[in-house]
Amino acid sequence: MAKLTTLKPIEADIRDAVQRIANTNSSTIISFVAPQAVRTSPVTLTSASIEESEIYRLEEFVKKASEKRATNSLHFVIHTPGGEMFAAYKIGNFLRSKFTKISAFVPYEAASGGTVLCCAADELYIGELGNLTSFDPQTRYQGHRVSSYAFVRVVDSIGEEYGEFRPEELPIPWRQMADKIDPVIYDEMNTLNFTAMICGKRLLEKSGYSKDKAMIMASRLVRNYYTHEFPLFAKEAEEIGFNLKTDNDTMNAYGRLVSFRLKEKYPRHAIDAFFPESQVPSEPTAGS
Repeated sequence: MAKLTTLKPIEADIRDAVQRIANTNSSTIISFVAPQAVRTSPVTLTSASIEESEIYRLEEFVKKASEKRATNSLHFVIHTPGGEMFAAYKIGNFLRSKFTKISAFVPYEAASGGTVLCCAADELYIGELGNLTSFDPQTRYQGHRVSSYAFVRVVDSIGEEYGEFRPEELPIPWRQMADKIDPVIYDEMNTLNFTAMICGKRLLEKSGYSKDKAMIMASRLVRNYYTHEFPLFAKEAEEIGFNLKTDNDTMNAYGRLVSFRLKEKYPRHAIDAFFPESQVPSEPTAGS
């Protein structure tokens, strides 16, 4: 089985290319990359997930930028399958409190909680192979992991179709389904969806979107008919309302950094930080 290791030093040509971007743009650069899943036993895969502990690891790099007054601008390079919604929301809030301008770069994937992180950015860059996803909360229900919105959608469809019918008038299959609906579970699922929308809305507002637009965007990212994993490419992200930008040279450099970290045998997100050398003393890139 694969042995989990510490992070390798970034290759010099990749490090130099990313450092030039930090210098040219006078921006702190933080990359947040989930390596590919590692098999640690015949039946176990270990992979990175956004969780509470990631906040404290990111905090160290943000503190360093703040202490050295490196810059108020952040390039946040994201590659993640997602994780805990509230952890992603807290990270987004934390970054918004520390940086005046945040640009999120997604060379490949910012799924689920990663999309929540993108809501904390003033502008969004998505690579040719990059995508976001919905962030409808996933929860356990009758032994299965399901989308909370899928549950709400089914109940709402019964109400829309047969809301004016007496119970005995319902077609038998629908009556059987309706009899199994627990109103407490329905309320919990509805609350999960509403909470996810509020998380997205608040981050989007802090990123400069109007209240109305932020609510519409958050609703589109939570209440839709896509599966949770369905990729939303640059075109879909723009249609949702994100402030989408392009910078091929910068994206190529960040894509190489992400590709390098993807190969790590590492169970957490690989975090690297670069500071503009024109404003702070030169020092090696930090990895964690």
